[in-house]
Amino acid sequence: MSSGEPETLQSNGLLMHVRELVSEQQYRTWFRAVRQQDAGDGSIRLLVPNDFVMDWISNYFPDILAQAVRRCYGDDRKISLALDPDTPPAPKIERERPPMPPAAPPAAPGDSSLARSSDTSLHEEYTFENFVVGTSNRFAHAAATAVAEAPGKSYNPFFLHGSVGLGKTHLLQAICHQILAKDRRANILYLSCESFTNHFIASLENNDLPAFRQKYRKVDVLLVDDIHLLANKERTQEEFFHTFNTIYNLGRQIAISSDAPPKDIPTLQERLVSRFKMGLVVEIAPPDFETRVNILKRKARLRGHTLPDDVSHYLAEHISTNIRELEGSVVRLIGYAALENQPISLDLARVALSDATAARATAVTIHDIVSAVTRYFNVKLSDLQSKRRTQSIAFPRQVCMYVARQNTNLSLEEIGGYFGGRDHTTVIYATEKIKRMIDEDPHQAEIIRRLEKTVRG
Repeated sequence: MSSGEPETLQSNGLLMHVRELVSEQQYRTWFRAVRQQDAGDGSIRLLVPNDFVMDWISNYFPDILAQAVRRCYGDDRKISLALDPDTPPAPKIERERPPMPPAAPPAAPGDSSLARSSDTSLHEEYTFENFVVGTSNRFAHAAATAVAEAPGKSYNPFFLHGSVGLGKTHLLQAICHQILAKDRRANILYLSCESFTNHFIASLENNDLPAFRQKYRKVDVLLVDDIHLLANKERTQEEFFHTFNTIYNLGRQIAISSDAPPKDIPTLQERLVSRFKMGLVVEIAPPDFETRVNILKRKARLRGHTLPDDVSHYLAEHISTNIRELEGSVVRLIGYAALENQPISLDLARVALSDATAARATAVTIHDIVSAVTRYFNVKLSDLQSKRRTQSIAFPRQVCMYVARQNTNLSLEEIGGYFGGRDHTTVIYATEKIKRMIDEDPHQAEIIRRLEKTVRG
């Protein structure tokens, strides 16, 4: 092969070194479609499929590439990125919609007309401009932006997962706002999984499946929130599978949010899991301290107020679970300041939020329990919520169920539901097993005692 002829990274060994230095998801997302072209002067040119991949590799992987080059060649070489001329064009989207006046003005974010394409009204604040980007959500934000810029071309499907209140709905609605801002005629359908299920059941009861399928399968973009609610709904999963296939095969965009990754949604059909994993699966994590501070200040500014640094730091230190709680603390503080006719200050924040911070210090939540157990046993929440039954996963899961049963007011069904949709009998079995273990094994009993002490603060 001549030095100027492109060859895949797989063939020359460089990619094997890159693969050893990044996670498998990072490799599949950013390097699978990259090709190498060795220049005659000894430098290396990487051919990438699009501008987004080029920018991402340039910004986040330069050290990885340099290290891989040293491993592969034994020295440092200049690396450049260029668009791959052989990348096939994305499929053209043929839109089917009633004729519209061609001169319709572009919509602005927050325009109430944006809700007309949605079964769930779009929140005017849920735009990319109002999304606070931090280390925990930078990847998710960048991917969502790429989806909005090129629906059906960048990442399809786009599957976003994470715990409640971390911004999944915000990003899905931001995609809607962005697409409709460029084209008010775009045929977008945004709704919750619960709405999809209810509409499907109603169509069965009314013997009106053709109309249901016409509504869902003739769209340019389908966005579904909380897809994990498909668990245990076999007929609805069947219908969504065919809806997904129809939209995907037309080259149109699908974006989905979930509390769990595809493989960990209980009773989800394997073929749906496979479909969801065909595109880009991204986790959005809880915000770190700096991001929480920025979120608090942004939420205050949107309401016409400025938070002093000491106030935002105080709130960020005491509220760390999710963004909804952060926003609630800002709303409460602003309301309290107005009622007391006082400026926002640290002393006022301590008084206004004393009940909330005291409750957080004493009340045990399922998040407290999971945090303590996952740290001690070195497992992930996704493992505890998965279908896996290996001892290394099953035992920490049973400990969580026992501690939750002893230290919260959650019902058996609520506890089982949190851990992958398990029924109440599983929680009863786990609780009884841990009780017997505590009675019979002093060492394990001490572990449980320490965990309970930790979650109680």
